Amino acid sequence: MSGGMEGDFDRTVVPYRLRWRPRGVRPGAHPGQGDGGDGTFRALVPLVARPDPRRIDLRASLRDPFEGVHVRTFAPRRTTTVAVLTDLSGSMGFDGTGAEVARLAATLAASAGATGDEFTLIGAGDGVRADAFIPASRRRGLGAQVAATLAGAEPAGMSAQGLATAAERLPRRRCLVFLVSDFLMPQADLDLTLDALWRHDVVPVVVRDSRAEGDVPAWGLMEVADAETGGRRLVFMRPRLRARWQAAAHARLSALESSFAARGYTPFHLVDRFDPDALVAFLARR
Repeated sequence: MSGGMEGDFDRTVVPYRLRWRPRGVRPGAHPGQGDGGDGTFRALVPLVARPDPRRIDLRASLRDPFEGVHVRTFAPRRTTTVAVLTDLSGSMGFDGTGAEVARLAATLAASAGATGDEFTLIGAGDGVRADAFIPASRRRGLGAQVAATLAGAEPAGMSAQGLATAAERLPRRRCLVFLVSDFLMPQADLDLTLDALWRHDVVPVVVRDSRAEGDVPAWGLMEVADAETGGRRLVFMRPRLRARWQAAAHARLSALESSFAARGYTPFHLVDRFDPDALVAFLARR
């Protein structure tokens, strides 16, 4: 990838917020667990419940008809870890998919850095990929490194079973995990991966190509390829075949949505090209 593209990755930042309060001691951007001397205002409590005269709220105390003394409590602001756990099995080698996944991961790395959070990248196919691993870090310019790492990690293999093993490399504390895959895997493998991520806040990113879902001409010869086996064959596309193709893709996506909904996950759909604005809107609705 060109240096200009890498620079764009580092300048593109998407805001994200957590649905939970991180633990830890490192000051950061997210309301954390416990009490702090500063941070986000939480509530007023009686002085007897929180005997800290430094936090007395005089206005609230004077307004209390029962003449109680009240102190202000705060939620400390803490950091977390943002992780991209990405599928690098053979099916992710579909034309153009790798570049869009790299753009997504690099943007998330830059966003974590701008927020003061750590970022880690873990790639897996049949097993964990050593060539697609970046340990948790707050280094500047991490977006460019993530883009370059994924550009050099060619998808390969017949399965994504390594995703479940890769989950073991995540921090033990809860973190924000973007699970990136086309999810063309057996239900058992999907369940195994999601089970391994039980302690984390998971955002499934469903990588899709509209052509593979039947967005093709109704008539004509097409060469189709199996990305995992490398097999190719000619298909005569016609309206009835295209309709069956589209119906199968719709059924698969519906089943996938049901699997995520059962665990309380809402997926982000990356269709054809990564759109940072679409990701911003999605994260704002979480």
